[in-house]
Amino acid sequence: PQQSLQEALSMLGSDDWELKKKGLFNIPRLAESHPEVLLCRLREICLAATSEVTNLRSKVSCSAIVTLGELFAILKKDMDSEADEVAAVLLPMVWNSPEFIQKAACQSLGMMVENVTPARAMTVLMDRGVKSRYIQVRKCAAELLLSLMEKMGVTKLAGTPRAERLAQVAGTLAQDCHKDTRHYGQEMVKMLLDNQKFKKLLEQSLSPHDL
Repeated sequence: PQQSLQEALSMLGSDDWELKKKGLFNIPRLAESHPEVLLCRLREICLAATSEVTNLRSKVSCSAIVTLGELFAILKKDMDSEADEVAAVLLPMVWNSPEFIQKAACQSLGMMVENVTPARAMTVLMDRGVKSRYIQVRKCAAELLLSLMEKMGVTKLAGTPRAERLAQVAGTLAQDCHKDTRHYGQEMVKMLLDNQKFKKLLEQSLSPHDL
């Protein structure tokens, strides 16, 4: 397996795009069969894959995005340490790419949110996604953040150190210029208003007519 991993990484370093694709395809297969081999070199593997996300050949770019999503699905919380770096590369692909790449990037980000520690995913989305100046990125991040909040539940969220920031983010998204993002933000606000602590926090950060 070590040798197979080395071969896959060498393929990624190749100038031949078909070899790159093959290397990207092989990495998740190795993650399934020998996760321990990948975990020792996870940073290096993620760097190699993320650097192909911006490959000008869209087939390679898409393969890299899919590979990263698969790594989240297979390695789950072991990918916590890489979530921020990977999201930083995937989020821009949501606005600056052909539609099929945008879709793949959103899907892989969804796999990140589903599989890493919820608190980690939440921080990444709040740091990297919802503040973006690009509409598509904010929309994608808001949708994922809402699904994460629904999964965690309002009581658990109220007990986290991120509660105050979350209330601010929800309030900001609820007033976004884009209707879909605004919808996700309003859903967040509705959900948070069911909780006394969040209600107070929202009252501090929103004007009465926005509640």
